[in-house]
Amino acid sequence: MSDFDKELTVGFVTDENGQVYTPLDMSKVKIDDNFSFYDFLKSNNLLTDEDSEKGNIKLNWDLSIESQMKGASPFQRKGYFCDNKNVNIPIPKKSEIEGLLFSIEKHNRFELRNTIAYYKPFHFHENWGVYIFSDKIQYLTNYISSRIKVDYPHLTRAEVFDIVYCQTYFHELYHHKIEMLATKLEFAIRQPVYVAKFYKFYCGTSGLDYCLEEAFAEVHGTLQCAKHLKKTLGLKESDTIDLIRKYLLKDTAKGYRVAYDILALKKNKIEELESQFIELLISYSYEELFGNSPKEIVPALYELFTYKLDPKINFKNKVTFLRPS
Repeated sequence: MSDFDKELTVGFVTDENGQVYTPLDMSKVKIDDNFSFYDFLKSNNLLTDEDSEKGNIKLNWDLSIESQMKGASPFQRKGYFCDNKNVNIPIPKKSEIEGLLFSIEKHNRFELRNTIAYYKPFHFHENWGVYIFSDKIQYLTNYISSRIKVDYPHLTRAEVFDIVYCQTYFHELYHHKIEMLATKLEFAIRQPVYVAKFYKFYCGTSGLDYCLEEAFAEVHGTLQCAKHLKKTLGLKESDTIDLIRKYLLKDTAKGYRVAYDILALKKNKIEELESQFIELLISYSYEELFGNSPKEIVPALYELFTYKLDPKINFKNKVTFLRPS
């Protein structure tokens, strides 16, 4: 990871339970390869007891739309917004997504994870970027720590914190990558691809296993985290992937949980599935904008481009940690 631009966001955030959060001053925080989420919490007196998990993990609860968190920005660009039930939006590319899902082994699972972070798109928000709840990510870590130690007794509590933080951060970064893909198309065709189409595609699938953006965000978060922790902590990539699948993905919410099955596949198959998702997203947007289907291409062609979802043309990345008021 490179060094990120940090911004002290003015205002507050109210979560889905009415809890008010204020942003931490990030001006002196350097988020690079040596950053430790555990040490960050400790230095800011935010570290909770190891058994602090009660009342903060919800079972069988659908995650809310991430960009709908209230209060963090007084400025919103005019855009397309939706609620979590999506009752008025037909599922985009329903049969094509079903075909993709049927190629993956599916499991019935409970839903476990609460909203611990979210991404605010710059198309909608002036104070855009990745927002992470300092307490909620701890509750999730504490919840799984005792279970992880059974299979991975050598891991310290600090290392478990960094695994959860790392996977969460890279998950949210994937949403930024999707926004940048739309932005590239906007430069080319001068049409509101993200606001009018990409986000509508997300809304039409959110809260369901059809939500491939969340599934591949989890996949990206897991794979990038595994690479990062191999470099910083010396952990085997396969061990990190197995740990995240078992303790963070197996019992997570609809859409997100599809990543559990995708990550069981070989790397080339994962890339093939992601390319199919990208083609569905782009072709849907094309049809919505121009009223006809684009000329078909083989989704595997996306693998010819190393920058398929590369956010390097973006302004500056932003990360903000939130603490309970």
